[in-house]
Amino acid sequence: MIDLLAEPLKTDIAWQFVNAVLPSEATTVYGRVFQVFTSVLALLGSLLIIYQTLQCIVASARTGQVLGERWHTIWTPLRFVVGMGLLISIPSSGFSSVHYLLRDFVARPGINLGNALANTGISAVVKEGMTITPASSIGSSIAMTVLRHEVCAAVYNQAGSRWGWNARLPDPEGTKTGTGIFGAESRYTWAYGPICGQFSVGAMEDRPSFSKARREAISTFVVAFRKEADRYARLGAETSGLSSAGAAARAVTSNVLSPDLVQRIRSMGATYDRAITAAAKEEAKTVAAGSREALIEGVRQEGFLATGMYWRTLAQISEITTGMTNERPEDTPPRVDGDFGAAIQTAFDALRLQVSGEAERQALSANDFAAAGDETADLATKIIAPVSRSIIEWAATSADDGQPRDEMGALVSSGHAMMSGVYAAIAAGGVVAGVAGNQVVEFFGAGAIDYFLDWSKFALIPVWIIGALRAFVIPYMPHVFMLVSGVALLASLMDAMISLPLWCMRWLKLDKNDDFAGDSVKLGLLFVVNIFLRPALAMLAVFAAYGVFNPVLGMLDRLWATAFLAQSGGQVVGLPGYIILTLGQTYIIWYVVLKTYGQIWALPDRVLAWFGHSTSFGESGLVSGAFLGMITVAGRGVLPKTGMWAATAGGKKK
Repeated sequence: MIDLLAEPLKTDIAWQFVNAVLPSEATTVYGRVFQVFTSVLALLGSLLIIYQTLQCIVASARTGQVLGERWHTIWTPLRFVVGMGLLISIPSSGFSSVHYLLRDFVARPGINLGNALANTGISAVVKEGMTITPASSIGSSIAMTVLRHEVCAAVYNQAGSRWGWNARLPDPEGTKTGTGIFGAESRYTWAYGPICGQFSVGAMEDRPSFSKARREAISTFVVAFRKEADRYARLGAETSGLSSAGAAARAVTSNVLSPDLVQRIRSMGATYDRAITAAAKEEAKTVAAGSREALIEGVRQEGFLATGMYWRTLAQISEITTGMTNERPEDTPPRVDGDFGAAIQTAFDALRLQVSGEAERQALSANDFAAAGDETADLATKIIAPVSRSIIEWAATSADDGQPRDEMGALVSSGHAMMSGVYAAIAAGGVVAGVAGNQVVEFFGAGAIDYFLDWSKFALIPVWIIGALRAFVIPYMPHVFMLVSGVALLASLMDAMISLPLWCMRWLKLDKNDDFAGDSVKLGLLFVVNIFLRPALAMLAVFAAYGVFNPVLGMLDRLWATAFLAQSGGQVVGLPGYIILTLGQTYIIWYVVLKTYGQIWALPDRVLAWFGHSTSFGESGLVSGAFLGMITVAGRGVLPKTGMWAATAGGKKK
């Protein structure tokens, strides 16, 4: 059973709000101010009682009935007693009895009821929740980093063999460096010596399984490219190198260089991404389990207002796992200004010509993330293909093991899939920039500036923003609504604290009905009951929205993916179509969130309409005012005064 009159924990946020409005201390400034206010009201109430007593005496003498014919009921004197008893202030604190009734018999049981609903509901929600599925898109980039270091070491060893000089060849699984104390981060490092540089990744000692999986994936690159680098050893150390793409093509034909290097880089990169994603998914389950236990305990400690943190927790878990999967190595690139620098530069030039030549033949017309139709598509479609495919393939994929999925959690995953796709598109754009300039190195210098200033940023940036909305902003909205609901509860209590002494004056009015609560005080009683029910109504709205949100968003996501692919005919839709469709879907999701989880702040006020007392008092007015105020202030602060508005109104008034 629920003990509605038990005092909530001191850490309960809503109870802290109540104590802020009605402090427990014996003497406060607020109480002293109220003491003056209620003392004056008590004096006025006494005068009103005297006046109405004279009325009753005259009416009794005229009609021969006690209190007269209109007020001949036992409730009339009882109302006088109740009204004055509730109004007179308590000398020790300054507050009236009605204030303590509000705190101990309205707000306290209301908070306890809301907490009971929150504890029951959140335990079921976190039990059924979906683990976030992270995404990785940096495999090919890491593969290219490893290849450059291995080529440098192979050329250095070949050129220095006659002198007895050797570059260090690290263990394929790397070497642990750093103490992990006094700010020295513990890392796994692949060091190739002072000339050929090194790269490293965080050791992640708190996540040993993921760290081991990543080391094994990188070791696969090292083993494979160590053999591949031998092809460049003699080419860089003992020849003048390659001077053109044609020479690179002849080297490939004669099997001096690998004919499918780019294919292997991308294939191995995709394998790396899959392995890292699988390892991160297992870590996400562990992180999610701990987060959910902490969330349940947080709701118990902080009360029902902490319920909205569940959906924010999903975004945080996704952010953590995405950071794990997409951590780029700290790279110290090889030097070409030291020993055997000319030979190393010759090998890098050959690598550049080989990669750019193969990319011209194959990579740009068969992007790994694009369908067969992309081969005939324009350059813009090829760059945006990774973004489109990643989100479409995610939306068209059912939940793991055929189990129902938490659509809010799935929404977060889709947002990170879009953001990951943007990162892959940037990488694809880098290849385009490198090939266009016939200098792979240019992409890491001036070519990068040219690329990011290119028109493609107008496609990628909006897609990234939409992904961020799905991954971070929308999951945060239930928590925002809960916070607004708490602030509105606080505002309701403040309003009640000031209004109740005036409401007590209404008890002193001579009502002619036969109820204990006269017509003049019934509306006030309804508002008091509304304050009691606000926490419970907010909780009912939260979990009702949770149940409704799943089928609505699930239907929307699946129909959107089907419609998207059907209208594209298997080829990625052009940039305008993709952005408009994705933006439209995100807007609909935003609308669904407002209409479902938005009931958290709207329901307590809408309930009053069922009793014939519709009002804008409470969360709905507060939220609307806050949003409109935010937009207005932002507009005033951002928009320049250009005279545009005057022009649209017909010019300035003379």
